[in-house]
Formats: sequence, structure tokens, C-alpha cells
Amino acid sequence: MPQSPGDISGEWDGQFAYPAGDGPVTPFIAAIVQRGGSFTGTILEPDLYLGGMKAEATIMGIVGGSSVDFTKTYRSASMGYENPVDYVGKLSQDCEHITGMWSLLDMNGSFEMTRRSRPLAQEKRVAATEVHR
Repeated sequence: MPQSPGDISGEWDGQFAYPAGDGPVTPFIAAIVQRGGSFTGTILEPDLYLGGMKAEATIMGIVGGSSVDFTKTYRSASMGYENPVDYVGKLSQDCEHITGMWSLLDMNGSFEMTRRSRPLAQEKRVAATEVHR
């Protein structure tokens, strides 16, 4: 259960797909910290150019209602990761899933993210905070 409506803070498992199957479906892990309507975080994914290596990126974005919009900028990856990638998605009503489209230069594709389960201790803290409001 999220901390507040629209709160996307936490860890997410995701994947993105290339248009017309022109590339592999690529898994990633996102760690997000939201403050108000904006958020920052990191993404780790396989480096498609250097097998066995990880590509690391920072993300910055906004959340408004069910809309999630962010830009991914690679900071530690091989050649081929020079340009930022824009993501526009929709947050599910339960704040557990985000689905949408990514775009990079003249390419675009789909993505989806699913929130990782929160530890039980964190769930209890959230529930206690909500009771005291």
C-alpha cells in the first residue's frame, strides 16, 4: 500500500521493449524517491553493447494524478547510451504499476514497471502514520 495517493517512492522492477521487435525486451530495476509532485532516482539495466556489464542511469520526473513523466540519463554505460530517454506513463489506481511509452530520438517503444513488495516493518510504519492523520 503506498504512503499517499500517487506516491511512487520505492523499488520497481521494469522492462522496456523496442518498436516492432527491433531489439530485446530489456529488464531494469528502478529506485525512486518522490517529494511532492517530483521524483528522482536511479535505474540499472543490462548494457546491450557490453554483455555482462550494467548500464546505470539517473531519472528525474513528475507525477500528477495518474500521469508519470520522467527522463532517463545514462551516467555509467558504454558507447551508444549518449542520449537521454523520455518516458510517459500511467500509474495504476493502486499505485503498484506504471505502463507507457518511451522515446529516444526517432525511436519509441513500450515500458512497464511493477512495484517491489515493501518490507513488513515499512508497511506497519505506513499504516501507523495513516491512522494518526
